Amino acid sequence: MGALVLVKNKATHEKFKAELGVGMRCRSHCFRLGLIMRAVGDRMIVAPPLVMTHAQIDEMVALIRRCLDATLAELQAAGQLD
Repeated sequence: MGALVLVKNKATHEKFKAELGVGMRCRSHCFRLGLIMRAVGDRMIVAPPLVMTHAQIDEMVALIRRCLDATLAELQAAGQLD
């Protein structure tokens, strides 16, 4: 099991406003790309299989990165990173 905390500023750990629903936005991108991650507030939880090949881990990490990038792009397009 692993988790990521979505923050507005990585250096200062500044959090997003709760009303933005950043975790659920990210989860929507995950589901769209075929990755199952659970959103708990602004935390993203993943529970991969116990047995995975290196290639499968690489694929999962690449999907996570795509979902994070898509979430960032969505927030930027909406002007919600100010």
